Amino acid sequence: MTWAAIEGGALVLGQGGFGITYIAQDYKTKELVAIKEFFPDTMVTRGAANSAVPFSERQDGDFTYGKTTFLAEAETLAQFNGHPNIVGVKSYFEENGTAYFSMEYVEGVSLQSYVNTHGGKLTWDEAAAILLPVMDALSIVHAKGIIHRDIKPDNIFINNAGVVKLLDFGSARYSMGEKSRSLDVILTHGFAPKEQYSRHGRQGAYTDVYALAATWYYTLTGRKPPDSIDRVDEDDLIPPSTLGVRLSIEQEDALLKALSVSLADRYQSMGDFRAALMGTAPEPPRPEPKPEPKPEPKPDLPKPPEPPKLEPKKLPKWLPPTVAAAVVLVIILAITPSAAAATMTCASRVMPPFPGSATPGWLTIPDTTTTS
Repeated sequence: MTWAAIEGGALVLGQGGFGITYIAQDYKTKELVAIKEFFPDTMVTRGAANSAVPFSERQDGDFTYGKTTFLAEAETLAQFNGHPNIVGVKSYFEENGTAYFSMEYVEGVSLQSYVNTHGGKLTWDEAAAILLPVMDALSIVHAKGIIHRDIKPDNIFINNAGVVKLLDFGSARYSMGEKSRSLDVILTHGFAPKEQYSRHGRQGAYTDVYALAATWYYTLTGRKPPDSIDRVDEDDLIPPSTLGVRLSIEQEDALLKALSVSLADRYQSMGDFRAALMGTAPEPPRPEPKPEPKPEPKPDLPKPPEPPKLEPKKLPKWLPPTVAAAVVLVIILAITPSAAAATMTCASRVMPPFPGSATPGWLTIPDTTTTS
């Protein structure tokens, strides 16, 4: 990429302990861009033709490592081109003995300026509209193993279209699962966690969690938190509600937890911080139910034989008339004893005997009449 300085000598947009940011113009597209130069001022100085020259051989090794990491991070950040809340990386290259990458130039105001022109502090809803997109962007960046290391109101911009942009990844470096070496102490007082005060401090996503929580605190209260290193022996951080900020107990608890001095007491990911802050913390995962063992197949058993069908016994043809006659006879005897006696005498003479028998004993009626 070819680029040129504009507006005479007014080139520098910003300078920190880790690098310098310039404004430039692409010759081909005439587009304004921001150029980030890797220039740790504790390791190098300007030499001939504006080249970066290390102070010593020992620092030369650290500078070379830092330059390699700087370019690797630029390559990784280029993967996020198109993300609405991350400044896009256009190109990266080596020149003047150091490394550079060019970025989208954002025209707008910083969060710092925005707060200053809106009464010195914002409401919860106003702060959330600006900072929640930053949290989402950082979650994606952290997933690639990069931490920002310099989150503060000056590095959060609102462009002219009202879109929030996270700037200045020049202080970022790999420190999550990668080889970590001390380059320099890069921090902003009030926003940097305790681990950034040590050259060998272990850093990770929780480092950015603290800095963004400090940015929330500043945006809501209008004051920076006390330096984290000063809170180690005596923590004099004032809760936002005590300063008149209107927020829920859960929101304040989440904010104070993210501002814990000890990194072990903080949220370990930006996603966890966001969820707790917005009251959408996920439930702990439930153990998956163990699958029930499949029942063993039962052996085929022979079917029991069906019981034989019993046909109903047929009654003799003569039996129903005989029984009917006996029933009628009993009724008559119950009504008229004298007529019943006569009838029984007649019946004994008329009733045929059972087949194969002479006179049926149960139909024999004794003669009880007397002769005179």
